[in-house]
Amino acid sequence: MSQIEETLKKYPKYMPTLVRYEEPIEINEDEMQLEMQEQVLNQKKKQQLQPLDQKWSIDEILNKFFPPRRFEHEAHFFKQVVSVNDVKRDELNQLEAELDQRLIERQARKSGICPVREDLHSQLFEEIIRQSAINCPERGLLLMRVYDNLKLTFAAYQTLYAGSVVFGNRKAAESEIGKSEQDSKIADYDKKKIYLENQKILLENELDAIQRSFKEIRELEEKRMESEMQFLKQQTKHLEHFLKQVQQNQQ
Repeated sequence: MSQIEETLKKYPKYMPTLVRYEEPIEINEDEMQLEMQEQVLNQKKKQQLQPLDQKWSIDEILNKFFPPRRFEHEAHFFKQVVSVNDVKRDELNQLEAELDQRLIERQARKSGICPVREDLHSQLFEEIIRQSAINCPERGLLLMRVYDNLKLTFAAYQTLYAGSVVFGNRKAAESEIGKSEQDSKIADYDKKKIYLENQKILLENELDAIQRSFKEIRELEEKRMESEMQFLKQQTKHLEHFLKQVQQNQQ
């Protein structure tokens, strides 16, 4: 059974983390309240990492990086400070196995944005910083600066993402409002289109009827004129023949 499992068995309200802490020690209520007030004051102050040339003990550096944890169990108050002990190779393998187990237990997504996976890997990075600070405090300070910068960058990306989501939702709402108006206009245009298409069909039918009527009238007129021409030609022949006979009789 791992140290975290044993602690969870003793103190069910203990919040597990991948960062290694010492065994919880019991404190009285006054100490609990005093330390909580100091923690609130420290959180309100701007946290700044000390320069590398300033000498710090490992305990001071680790307590600055990882403040003590406090929790209550069965009306008793407990305090837990970060461990200053280094780890061995087999403990690193155990840490990796514990990370994989936590990812499965908390159902972390393997890809995409996942707060669970982000939280667990942040704990893992903090544990790596703790181990590095034990072996080389200066390296721990540099890693902590890198870690703080990464958190600031990630917070900026989160703010940008939240703003883009709000902007996208607002634009989507505006598009929905304009969409109803556009749909109404499209429906009106469709009705006008159907009406105009019907009018076109009626006018085409009327044009065809007029053209057929004109064609029939023209054909009838041509036949009438042709018959009149034939009649006039016959009359002309009869008159010519009659004139010839009259002339012959006079002679």
